[in-house]
Amino acid sequence: MSLLKNLGNKALNTAKVVGSKSQDMMEVGKLKLQISQIEGEIKKLKSEIGEVVYSAYASGQGSPSEQVVSLCETINAKYAEIEELKLKIQQVQND
Repeated sequence: MSLLKNLGNKALNTAKVVGSKSQDMMEVGKLKLQISQIEGEIKKLKSEIGEVVYSAYASGQGSPSEQVVSLCETINAKYAEIEELKLKIQQVQND
């Protein structure tokens, strides 16, 4: 009887560990997806910088520095978000 109980407890503990690891893998997947989405946003912002600069050049305007600086600050904030997400991934993986 205790052998069956012991086997049952081991099976339950194994199931809990597997479930926990699966949940961790899902969380890491979600975080990596968020990073990819942010990287896509950064790519769009960089493209927008190029469009702003070229439009200013083509129309003979002066330097569009205010717009460019604003876009660059947004990009820096996005990179900071990515770093935070990478830290979360490390925390999940180390648990």
